[in-house]
Amino acid sequence: MYTLETIKRTIPHNTHASQFAIANSWERFVGTGQLNHDILRPVIANSWLRCRESFINPFKNRVSRVISEEDIESRLHSEHLGISGKNVLDRMAVSVEGTGHAIILADSAGRILYSVGHSTIRDHLEKINFRPGSDWSEDVAGPNGIGTALALGQPELVLGAEHYCRGWQPWVCYGSPIHNPYNNSILGCVDITGPANKVCIEAMALAMSITQSIETELSVIRLKNREKLRLAYFDIQINYPNEASLIVDEHGYIVDMNSHTSALLNSTSSLINKPIDNFFPNLGSLIDACFLNNTQKECEVELEQVLGGTSRIILKPIMIEGKQSGCFIMIVGGNKIINSFTSLRSKEDDLIRNTLLRTNNNISKAAKILNIDRTTIYRRRKNWQ
Repeated sequence: MYTLETIKRTIPHNTHASQFAIANSWERFVGTGQLNHDILRPVIANSWLRCRESFINPFKNRVSRVISEEDIESRLHSEHLGISGKNVLDRMAVSVEGTGHAIILADSAGRILYSVGHSTIRDHLEKINFRPGSDWSEDVAGPNGIGTALALGQPELVLGAEHYCRGWQPWVCYGSPIHNPYNNSILGCVDITGPANKVCIEAMALAMSITQSIETELSVIRLKNREKLRLAYFDIQINYPNEASLIVDEHGYIVDMNSHTSALLNSTSSLINKPIDNFFPNLGSLIDACFLNNTQKECEVELEQVLGGTSRIILKPIMIEGKQSGCFIMIVGGNKIINSFTSLRSKEDDLIRNTLLRTNNNISKAAKILNIDRTTIYRRRKNWQ
């Protein structure tokens, strides 16, 4: 696990002397391609090599703007990352105003969405376009607090001359990736940036703390949205009382289902909060298309987990407060499948019971006669009980 102790070990005791040595290594590498591994941390050395292979300009002093102000405003007020990140950064704005640092929120592609903090520092950072709308992925800007933390998937700092592009070398960046509470995927990054001559471990701790706060807000938003989806599901599914149906959130995780679906999937344990792909692998792309077009879809889908046949599926996107929040899924004729499946299992159970009687409840012999695994018999007997 990446901890503050790990971060502390990356900050040299004699920062000035270390930065001088790194700067000399940078000059040599840029000029000759020779890398001094004794001076550079491995994460920085590897990043420099990738920069050279990608022909990133080491003398770059400004990055490009890739997102319009209109798009940024939309994302800050409609996307979960934007809403949560802006809320947390706004709460932190006053506490960092006089510290000489700025706090940055970026998405998973390294594009800055929002910033708060010391107004003078933010003005200086605008000269290199370190502001909302710009692209700070490592593939574009070389090692930096946003791009490197995203590339590694863990907190990381990039100090002064460790930046491959000379334009960012006056700065120190403390980056911490934001993880999706649903599936631990990376949603974005928090970065705290300040002058390279003001290195402090507290800034790294703050970046990690802000990340955790955003992840907590994301969890709260998810909980509220799932409750809204459950209410929406109740209103829809009462119109189809005899059909197997369920509802998933925008990430494809099951939010709720009726008893017909539980029977269809032969589940004795809760399927809530599990990915729909676990049970219907063919549905994932169809749900994505349903979200993309915001239209109801009807299609034939293979139900391999049930009978190996096909069934008619109806997918209906769910809008809550003007935003696509989930998808209602109905398996047309699901009850017929359930009845067929139940009848088949009942016949199988009768056959197992009769074979156990013939073998005096010797499970090994019964399994051999039926050519099935012993665990199948153990599982069926448990269900009988």
